[in-house]
Amino acid sequence: MNDFNPHPHDENAEANYNKKQVKSVARTIDLLLLFADTRRYLTLQDISDMMGLPKSSTFELVNTMVQKGILELKHSGRKTYGLSLLAFEIGSAAIADIGVIDVARPYLQELNRVTGGTVFLGVENRGSIVYIDRAEDFAMLKADAKVGSRRDLHSTSLGKALLYALSDDQILKILGPEPYPANTPVTNTTSIAVLKDAKVSRERGYAIDNREDGPYMYCIGSVLRNHRNEPIASISVSSLATSLNDQKKKFIAEKVKETAMLISRQLGFRGTVLYGI
Repeated sequence: MNDFNPHPHDENAEANYNKKQVKSVARTIDLLLLFADTRRYLTLQDISDMMGLPKSSTFELVNTMVQKGILELKHSGRKTYGLSLLAFEIGSAAIADIGVIDVARPYLQELNRVTGGTVFLGVENRGSIVYIDRAEDFAMLKADAKVGSRRDLHSTSLGKALLYALSDDQILKILGPEPYPANTPVTNTTSIAVLKDAKVSRERGYAIDNREDGPYMYCIGSVLRNHRNEPIASISVSSLATSLNDQKKKFIAEKVKETAMLISRQLGFRGTVLYGI
């Protein structure tokens, strides 16, 4: 007997049951992606509106995920929901499989020690830069980006560093239609400005976020390449902008470039420059 078939002698009922199960799985995945993209707590009404679901279906979906420990009620008064620690653990397990974290971590820690800035490691995912590791023990001011958080590629040095390792056509395809989001008044929001910044960044060998993602931070980043010369990740150092003079900026930039090459060598890269476009 097939224990998973509620109607063993009714093929139409079985087909309908299977379709319902697949639809439920798809909705579950869509809801997880919704929380990952919005990066805020949501009410049932928020979820219903954003997913285009009836309130009753939304309640069933959210309630099931709460019971399974993937979501949790974050504020009982406002009745907002968010991802649970279990969801973070699942995501962390997936990130660990990338492999670059184990290779990069000791270099990130050393870069944190010598620069005094918060050091990040990131990868591109669905048009955003995702922070997958950080080193901050020696940071005078800890940057607020958390492991697992997403930021725009065009405004962060971590995102730019990886983005600018691609061709101009690839950059524009990933960023999509302009204007791009203006996170501060100095964010590059047009393709002309982004490609101009890309050209300068490639020539000097690193990307800069000078208060473009946040109003107080100055960040320097570089791409990481693997044994197939593919840009697979990036690193950056974030510091309080007012704490840096030109000499300190130059020192951090050289250390970022040096560290990026060392990590890339460990990943099998055999080239001589990380930006060759």
